[in-house]
Amino acid sequence: MKIARKLTLCLVTVTGVLFLIGGYWMVSQNFEASLEQAAVQNAAQHTAQRLSVEDATLRITMQKASGESVLHAAGAEVAAAMPQAQFSLMNEGWANLYSRVPQQVDKNMLIDAARSAQDGYVLRKAQENTYMFVASTLTAGSTQGTLVSVFDITELYAQRTAQLHRFWRLCAVLLCAAAVLTLCFTTIVLRPLKRLSAAAASIAAGQYGQRTQVHTQDEVGRLSQDFDAMAASVEQAMESLEDEVRRRDDFVAAFTHEIKTPMTAMLGYADLLRSRDIGQSAREKAADYVYHETKRLEALSLKLLELMRLGHESTALESTPLSGVFADVRHACNGLEGANVSFSSAHGIHVMADRPLLADLLYNLVVNAVRASRPGGPVQVGFEVQNDTVALFVRDEGRGIPQNELSRITEPFYMVDKSRARAQNGSGLGLALCQRIAAAHGSTLEFESEVGKGTTVRLVLQKGEAP
Repeated sequence: MKIARKLTLCLVTVTGVLFLIGGYWMVSQNFEASLEQAAVQNAAQHTAQRLSVEDATLRITMQKASGESVLHAAGAEVAAAMPQAQFSLMNEGWANLYSRVPQQVDKNMLIDAARSAQDGYVLRKAQENTYMFVASTLTAGSTQGTLVSVFDITELYAQRTAQLHRFWRLCAVLLCAAAVLTLCFTTIVLRPLKRLSAAAASIAAGQYGQRTQVHTQDEVGRLSQDFDAMAASVEQAMESLEDEVRRRDDFVAAFTHEIKTPMTAMLGYADLLRSRDIGQSAREKAADYVYHETKRLEALSLKLLELMRLGHESTALESTPLSGVFADVRHACNGLEGANVSFSSAHGIHVMADRPLLADLLYNLVVNAVRASRPGGPVQVGFEVQNDTVALFVRDEGRGIPQNELSRITEPFYMVDKSRARAQNGSGLGLALCQRIAAAHGSTLEFESEVGKGTTVRLVLQKGEAP
């Protein structure tokens, strides 16, 4: 069952029950008021009847009549004077001396009413009619008896029944109207939930850009805003996942391509060395190629292992003297051919870093800068102190990097000039490794480059405390 129908059923049920209880209570209160009013009126008529009977009894007694015949005569006289009156006169032994009551009212009912209705009234049902009995004791000289007045109040009960029937019909009509209106209102109010459901189904089907766009100021509106925020997060996560999958596919494709060519050549030269008798010069050339490509694959494997390690292990940072890091990089650069690397004086400057990793990062940046420069081209390694941070940079005046290449140069195996990089034993993993090291230091690499004028790479680190 849909929620709109459930809400309609619940609201109509609760409203109907309350309406019925309230209506029945109201009709009952009106009936009780009418009954009390009838009791007052009937009591007044009974009093008038009793006075008339007592007066007639005294008058007849003065005419020297006596005994039960006096009450009978008095009853007949009052009945003649009050044609509409219905009553019964009884002696002390509950024998009827005079009776003019409806046929449905028998003697036993009269006796029971006479005993129970002294100074009040009782209600009794006889067949389909309801009667009110009012009784009181007669005292007229030496004559005593009981007067029981009978009043037909069936009309009061009929009116109550008619009122209840009218109320039931009115209640049924109103509840039907309320059900229709409630169903319409709940359908309108719950319409945003349908949009939420449709948006959820669309997102489940892969349409991550779907939004509900519900702008109400109630709980449904807030739910819609939370849902849209969740959908935006899911979309962003899926985009990141898709980008990561693309990068991984590119990585696998690039890695396969990187090892396929040298492995094919190495197998060819190895087979040549194994199966043919060739000259010394050709043998040395083949062996040299196999050795050279083997060293390149070894370097490639080591860099891949380093990338994997940096992706899964946490790095402990400590206050490190920048001058010491520069000294490590300067020492490593001694083996670079055609390098013209200068270092800024970093005495007294400390940064939060892992010294070997930071030195390796700077060394890789210097190697890339040297390879991108002409032989003997200047490469500068320096820093800038900025409040609580230290910005390290490596600047060269080499070929530069095209703007459309800058966003991808830190991807594994990505090389701007593949032929030149391979000729210089490049693998395309250097900047990817540098980016991982920067991330381990809570930073990232920033590139500024212009084709033909050079490149500057910056890295911002937290300033450390001097010991």
